[in-house]
Amino acid sequence: MAESSLTLPEGQKACLRLVAKGMSSKEIAKALGLTPQTVDTYVKAAMARIGASNRREAARMLIAAEASLKLGSPPAGLADRDAGAEQLVATGTKGWLSWVRPPPVGGGFHDLNWSQKTYQALLVALISASIVIALALAIAGFLKTFS
Repeated sequence: MAESSLTLPEGQKACLRLVAKGMSSKEIAKALGLTPQTVDTYVKAAMARIGASNRREAARMLIAAEASLKLGSPPAGLADRDAGAEQLVATGTKGWLSWVRPPPVGGGFHDLNWSQKTYQALLVALISASIVIALALAIAGFLKTFS
């Protein structure tokens, strides 16, 4: 896998390096003078070539392979796909707040599976409904007080 990530075309490598920095396809396209569709095509082709399941993993694999080339040793931890996710969980919010934390806003990473997407959508709907109900009760109480 490490060898195949080093034999990627330079355009694909450049895109994956910027993915590793947390940039979205639109940001990468702007930085490299490409279209977002071209960036997505490059990233998907690189993922298929090196056998990665998502763009973040492909970027990690490329960075590790390039680092090992500089150091002259094999890349460590390529088989450990969820190390970053475990670190995020370990440093995340503890207790009940972790269940009601809203999804991140902005152009962050997007490697959620369908159940995680559904959970996030339901969480946004629940928070929105709670806000609407609270506002309706506040308005009703306000009107009742002054009528």
